[in-house]
Amino acid sequence: MAVRDRVAAGVICVLVSLVTLGFSTRQGITRDEAYYMKAGERYTQYYLDALEGRLQRPLSDESIWRYWAYNIEHPPLMKTLYGVSWRVLHRCTCAADNLWHPDVSRITSGQHPTLALLSEVTAFRLPTAVFYGLLCALVYLFFLEALGSRWGAWTAALLMFAQPRAFFHAQTAAFDLPVATLWFATAFAYWRALGARTWRPAIVTGLLFGLCLATKLNTVLLPIALTLHCGWLMSHGKTGVAQAGVRSLLMMAIIGPAVMFVMWPWMWHDTLTRLLDYLSFHWHHVHYNFEYLGRNYNQPPYPWHEPLGMLVLTAPVILLVLAAGGILLLCRPSSPLPAAGDRSTRMLMLLAGTIPVAVFLEGTLPIYGETKHWLATMPFLALAAGYAFDRLRIALAQELRLASYGWREAAVSAVLVLIVFVPAAAETLHSQPYGLSEYNALAGGPPGGADLGMNRQFWGYSVKGLLPWLNANLPRGAKLYPHDWNNDSWELYLRERELRPDIIETGGVADSDAALVIHEKHFNDFDYQIWETYGHVQPVQVLTLDGVPLVSVYMR
Repeated sequence: MAVRDRVAAGVICVLVSLVTLGFSTRQGITRDEAYYMKAGERYTQYYLDALEGRLQRPLSDESIWRYWAYNIEHPPLMKTLYGVSWRVLHRCTCAADNLWHPDVSRITSGQHPTLALLSEVTAFRLPTAVFYGLLCALVYLFFLEALGSRWGAWTAALLMFAQPRAFFHAQTAAFDLPVATLWFATAFAYWRALGARTWRPAIVTGLLFGLCLATKLNTVLLPIALTLHCGWLMSHGKTGVAQAGVRSLLMMAIIGPAVMFVMWPWMWHDTLTRLLDYLSFHWHHVHYNFEYLGRNYNQPPYPWHEPLGMLVLTAPVILLVLAAGGILLLCRPSSPLPAAGDRSTRMLMLLAGTIPVAVFLEGTLPIYGETKHWLATMPFLALAAGYAFDRLRIALAQELRLASYGWREAAVSAVLVLIVFVPAAAETLHSQPYGLSEYNALAGGPPGGADLGMNRQFWGYSVKGLLPWLNANLPRGAKLYPHDWNNDSWELYLRERELRPDIIETGGVADSDAALVIHEKHFNDFDYQIWETYGHVQPVQVLTLDGVPLVSVYMR
């Protein structure tokens, strides 16, 4: 690979990371995100206390329990990175025995940590933004190595970036975007290992898979895709390539769990019991509420087409159209893959790209997370879209009789890239900072999504848009019922000085002076409860996106 291509990938990674991090300052704190930030504080405090000698027996179960027993339902990689980023880029003000309690005196006195390079929440979110940059860069590199042209590679990378839902999740300290990045990176490493005769690429694949396992459980589906691909290679007589694939699978099976074990101190004691508890939690995961086509679901069976419906109504239309064309073209054996060699690249893209969404088609897995649970599908759609774009670009250049690599061809190609990128970028920009309420042109935008009865939002993050109004209009000492805005997020807003410290959080409508309703179908009864308690039906402020209510504020 040329040096300029590596430089281009680096530029993509840096620019995407910076843009994403910049937009994240407007993003509300999600419910789960607050838990992961809290865990990141605890996990990194463990390492600090162990290194500085404040723990007499740092490897004992008692010490590990004290720091690692929180949020054991998810592996530690990203939470630890969030904590490290927070401690490096924002001054730590919490003692080991007093984690996650806002220093109200510091807030009210206007004193900020003097060593902070980033705000507290932004520092937590930095690792996810970097992972998004890495994902877009990897899409660029994979396209170059497997599918050909730089114009197609740029288009694929830009279409990976300009996705409202992916861009939203890239701004949060959560696991869905990072695990999509690591899923794609592991599949890419596996593809590279197919052309190698040594064990080194297979070892790299195993290490990346270990990072996947240390991020989120849905990674266990990736070996299924890669095993099926190895079987495909063998069935088509590509024995030598298949043997290289088997080496990678073997390293994934050995190195992957070892990496997760080393990174997760919680598993160092009573390993089998804790591993089974971890798996059981997800096997019996609670089914949260989710609205789809006007109906609220909180128990299976779910509509088999829900993942497809969400995909078609949320991804940018230009991405969907080009990806559909690219899939059709890639299904033709005669379509050229300049650099793919003998590795059945088409089948690998199909398997690794469809399994994340296909497992939801059976209608029994929880669907509350909508598109976030199969973000790993999106880079493969971007690759297919880039391939279709490149074939159209070449056909147009031939029709216009433009000389290859001439300035006229470059100018036309650049204009075409802009024509593809701008609509997707405009939709992504428009969705900010309420990406989970955005629907595409096929749905009719956010109003059309509301009319169709699609899920309006989740995670209680959108309240941030009302914080300035609440600070300016609530009486001093007002009791506020926060609805789906949870206590950990509340404390983070206090620590960030985005919420007045005299406002009191109350657990019910009855003893409140003001109340929020975060609009989702299963929350409709809260409006009625407030109307009855307050004696009127008129909200004093409503946060909207294109006229679609997201959060309402009532005053007693």
